[in-house]
Amino acid sequence: MSDAIEMRFELQKVAAYRELCRGVRRSGRENVIFAMIMLIFAYFTWPQNVQTWVILSILVGGELLVGLFKWLAPSAEGFLLDGLVLLLFVAYNLWWLYLQFQRAGQINPVIAFVVAYTLFGAFGRFKAYGQIRKLFAQRPSAEHMAWFDELTHEIRTADPQADELALDLPTGPHWKAKLLGTTVFFIALRGTAVWIVGPDDFEILREKTDRGTGLRKAFLQIYNHAFPEFEIGDATWGNYQKWRTANPPSGVA
Repeated sequence: MSDAIEMRFELQKVAAYRELCRGVRRSGRENVIFAMIMLIFAYFTWPQNVQTWVILSILVGGELLVGLFKWLAPSAEGFLLDGLVLLLFVAYNLWWLYLQFQRAGQINPVIAFVVAYTLFGAFGRFKAYGQIRKLFAQRPSAEHMAWFDELTHEIRTADPQADELALDLPTGPHWKAKLLGTTVFFIALRGTAVWIVGPDDFEILREKTDRGTGLRKAFLQIYNHAFPEFEIGDATWGNYQKWRTANPPSGVA
């Protein structure tokens, strides 16, 4: 693997981990919702005594703290903390089921279902955390993440007429791109999609006829995925042609 390809691979991992952390931050709202569900569930199913409310306060407080952690410092550990809180919730419900069975010789099927469902969710969080640990054995540093955020903002606001390294490709999704040597960054104008490619990985084709508007129909293809037809401006096309001349696909003289 060449140094350029390896660098692009590492940059794509930075983009992927950045998106993972954004998802963890967004999921912090789910912790607040689950804390409310805990309160409602406890009110209708758990015994109303001091011990219950002490345990419930610990569980709800833990859930809210996990949500706060995920919001302030989003990372893969958010999945691990989610799983731990869910296990605590399962443990108390199992203990309550055991007491109920000792007293009445039967268990509440609703609580049993909630225990099974929550336990399944906890194991899912632990499994996800294990997979992420394998995928990101070496995680991007905070400096790399901040640099990528700045680059994303720069690409999205770049004007091809003022920046000869910029491309504006209003296909679906609407891409903005930056031509940095043999590495090209494609950033979706909306959403979180990111492609980091080389000269062999994408191509732009434009129709030959000028319609007199400065715009011509064009097609974009990245990794053999063709995007919808769009109109490309002369500035973007000129920037691309200049870059393509300096960086032809492999095998082209």
